[in-house]
Amino acid sequence: MEKVVITGMGIISSLGNSPELMFENLEKGVCAFRSEPEWEQYVGLETHVSAPAHAYDVSALPRQCRRSMSPMSEMGYIAAVDALKDAQLTVGRDPDINNPFFRPDPMKVGLILGSTSGSPVFLESYFKKMFENGGPKGQMSTSFFKVMNHSVAANVALALDYSGPLISPSSACSTSSQAAILAMQLIRAGVFDVAIVGGADELHYTSVAVFDTVKASAKNYNHNPQMIPGPFAANRDGLVVSEGAGVIILESESHAKKRKAKVYAEISGGAYFCDGIHMSQPQADQMAVTMNQALKDAGLSASQIDYVNAHATGTQVGDEQEVKGIMSVFPEQKIPVSSLKGHFGHSLAACGVIEIIAIIEMMKNKKVIGNRNVTEVPEGFNKVDILTENKKAAIQYALSNNFAFGGMNTSLILKNLL
Repeated sequence: MEKVVITGMGIISSLGNSPELMFENLEKGVCAFRSEPEWEQYVGLETHVSAPAHAYDVSALPRQCRRSMSPMSEMGYIAAVDALKDAQLTVGRDPDINNPFFRPDPMKVGLILGSTSGSPVFLESYFKKMFENGGPKGQMSTSFFKVMNHSVAANVALALDYSGPLISPSSACSTSSQAAILAMQLIRAGVFDVAIVGGADELHYTSVAVFDTVKASAKNYNHNPQMIPGPFAANRDGLVVSEGAGVIILESESHAKKRKAKVYAEISGGAYFCDGIHMSQPQADQMAVTMNQALKDAGLSASQIDYVNAHATGTQVGDEQEVKGIMSVFPEQKIPVSSLKGHFGHSLAACGVIEIIAIIEMMKNKKVIGNRNVTEVPEGFNKVDILTENKKAAIQYALSNNFAFGGMNTSLILKNLL
């Protein structure tokens, strides 16, 4: 069975638009949260805090491509281009004789990119115009291409001049981690040699309203967002919605060796399961099933894992259930655990791959990033090592969790190859 390795990374995030800048800000304890006073106009919305992405440049995008793109498609494209450049690969249909990068067999390259939904920015304007005009009068011909659910994948493919297998997963907060696991499975099976993998989502008050409605978003620090308690804090207040895009290049180990590519890490194993119990209430035992299956898939025991990068978003129920799940998987060791959402916010479909990139940077720098703004941890969490500060440590194997509404649970394991 082919091993699957990561050879390229690209990122647009609230903490920077390169892996190096993102990690530098994580290391400094930078928090991307800011107040959104204009959201006070929306009746019933109690959360007025966000974590927007750093500014990015779309000037390199052909005008004809930009016409059908929303912000999340733009971010997905930029991250994909950066990841391909990092991997020194090109995937366009028309070979450029001046391009020095390796061009893999186009029939063996997959593109797997997802988002939570179509563009919320343009969904609002699309339906507002529909209702105000009593029909489709006045709609732009490109409007639907921004709001269709596979908008990111289709627009990125068009802009890359890519023609090949395309999959557009949509499982909310577990979208890009599910994409990575699916790509791993397809490469192992010999379907692909290379996969362009990730997710993207854009910031909009309607996305925030979803979490606000289910009492999952931070609402007590609207005028002081930097003080929002981090994941696992005893006084945690809820999550902050962010945006961004994360893309990684996966390859079979033999393909990477053949072209003498640099390699960051191996995806040693992974699993995704739906718990089928509740739409919004996470289940510790089902989280544990997913983590244990990821370990089994990797051929590892729990004792070989050095660090758990948790999904934890800062909600009362979600963080507690995840800790219980982790404790049941690691009963014999006090495993180091942290979540980065107290720094980044929650970038929805992008978070899984963004966190994979962050873990690789931790491996590279031999430093684990602790939870931000956590001064007191609940007593029931003391069987795991909830990191409240950064820690010098070498990571050989890391387990990464992402969980989403509908009981969409994902866990994957990274092996350090740096």
